[in-house]
Amino acid sequence: MASTQESSVRNYLLSIRNPSALRDDSAIATLNSKLEESTDELERLQLRQQLLDAESPALERYEDAFVEHAKQWAERTGISADAFLAEGVPAAVLRRAGFRGVGAGRRRGAATRSTGTRTTTRSRVSSDEVRAAIPSGRFTVKDLQERSGASAAVVRRIIQEEVESGNVSDEGADPDHSGPGRAPNVYKGGK
Repeated sequence: MASTQESSVRNYLLSIRNPSALRDDSAIATLNSKLEESTDELERLQLRQQLLDAESPALERYEDAFVEHAKQWAERTGISADAFLAEGVPAAVLRRAGFRGVGAGRRRGAATRSTGTRTTTRSRVSSDEVRAAIPSGRFTVKDLQERSGASAAVVRRIIQEEVESGNVSDEGADPDHSGPGRAPNVYKGGK
C-alpha cells in the first residue's frame, strides 16, 4: 500500500510540473505505426482517438489517485499541506484529499455568506492557484472551477487571459455535449 501511496503522490506532482513526462512514447510510436498501416476507416478512427489520448494523458486520473492516497502518505511521512502548496498543489485538491484548514479560515478578502441558521466563510482563490490548476488536456470552466475552488467569474477571467497569452487554446463548443442546454466551451491547456 505504501508504494501505491507514494506512486500516486509522485505521479501527481510530476503531472503538475511536467505532464509530458507521463506520456508513453513507445505506445505513441506503436499507435502511429498501426494508424499508418490501417486501411479500415473505423479502426483508423479508434486508433486516432487512442493516439490523442496517449499524447495528452488524462491528468484527472493522477489527481484522483492523489486525492485518494495523499493524506495517508503525508501523515505517515510527516509532510504538511504547506509543503504540498509550495510544490504547486492547488488548495482545492488538498481539500478534496482530506487536508483540513487548507485555504480555510478568515483571510483578508474572504467572503462571508449567511445561509439561514449558519454563516459560512469562503476564502478567495488566487489567480496563481487557478493558473496552477489548469490541466494540460481539455477542460471546461466547470472543470477548472472544481480543480481550483475559484468562482466561475474568476475562472473565466483567468482563462481569457491565458487564451490571449497563448497558453490556453479555445477549442469551441464541446462536440460531445448531449445534455440539456447549450454546450460548454472546451479549452486546452498548453503546459
